[in-house]
Amino acid sequence: MASAVDARPVALQARLVPFHRQVQRHLLAMVKDAALAEELAQDTYARALTRIDQLRDPQAALAWLYRIATTVALDRLRQRRPAAIPLDEKNAEAEQAANQSPPALVEGSIERSEMSDCVDGYLAALPDDYRIAILLHDAHGLANAEIAELVGCSLATAKIRVHRARERLRETLSTACNFEIDDRGVLVCEPRPAEPANA
Repeated sequence: MASAVDARPVALQARLVPFHRQVQRHLLAMVKDAALAEELAQDTYARALTRIDQLRDPQAALAWLYRIATTVALDRLRQRRPAAIPLDEKNAEAEQAANQSPPALVEGSIERSEMSDCVDGYLAALPDDYRIAILLHDAHGLANAEIAELVGCSLATAKIRVHRARERLRETLSTACNFEIDDRGVLVCEPRPAEPANA
């Protein structure tokens, strides 16, 4: 019995290994530095292995790794960036509000740490630029200007990526999932059953 329990984390660890290249590419898109991306990939895997018991669904391993990698990269980028102290707090708040897009259908689930595995899977399927933009904006609360600075694009490009990522995710989820609020008050989705083929 004990050996079966001990074997589960080892089996989960083995499932993470094939995703190393995708995780590194995800990080490279964020930090634009190959050596740093590899270092952060190692940090991501080290953090993932210490939390392997939190991976409830092995099928969602890649999305779970993407979330950890995004957090690891943000932590590093914030260390390198000097803290900005606004001279006018009211103007700073207004600017931040202007950079935020209106709430989207999926934000309620993305903002919570326990996104449904269904949403995770569709997030993982987004193109790198879109996935990074929506995670930074909706999951980590960064303004569009901060995203532009972190990933090295223009403010307009950051806004477009967030908008298009939401549109793709909303379109996919609306056709593939049924939404409901669970007993914790969290928006979750369940895949719709496949429609039977016409006879």
